[in-house]
Amino acid sequence: MIPTRTILLPFLTVCCVGSFQVMFDSVGSCSSTGLFECNMRVRKLNRTTAALVGNLSQTEDVGSNFKALIELFHSPLGNNQFYRYPMKIGPIGTCAFLEKFWQDYYEYVVEYIPNVAKPGECSLSARIYAINDWIMDARILPPYVPTGLWRVIQVMWDNSTGQSFTMELIFKVYEDGYF
Repeated sequence: MIPTRTILLPFLTVCCVGSFQVMFDSVGSCSSTGLFECNMRVRKLNRTTAALVGNLSQTEDVGSNFKALIELFHSPLGNNQFYRYPMKIGPIGTCAFLEKFWQDYYEYVVEYIPNVAKPGECSLSARIYAINDWIMDARILPPYVPTGLWRVIQVMWDNSTGQSFTMELIFKVYEDGYF
């Protein structure tokens, strides 16, 4: 008979291989044609932790007429030479995104942005999103994400009025135990 510890040890080793840590690096750009106003920055809390702080002001109601797109770019060496990564969302209607995908991310965001839209909530009334020391949780990303520097670009636009919004966030992915 094989002792229980011998069986569990290889199982635990396999489970822990794909873990990683993430940390915000910077807010690359935030531009708008009057739809949103940005006042955000990344603040270092200590050597191993950085948080996103500030305000994002939505100046108009956003409904089903708006489309959204989220694209990711990866710099494996962390030297700002980014390559488009084959993982993205959209283009998709804002309401469709809130109904189909937002529930996967909501729990990781609502703690730091209390008045963020709930899954399925549409249309979004004008409001100010106060970002309170948002520390990025590694569980928000799929388990197969490689280490390195990442750029996320979110674009939102309305074809009928020409209004648009673009935001760029940069974060780092480290192997678990790096710090």
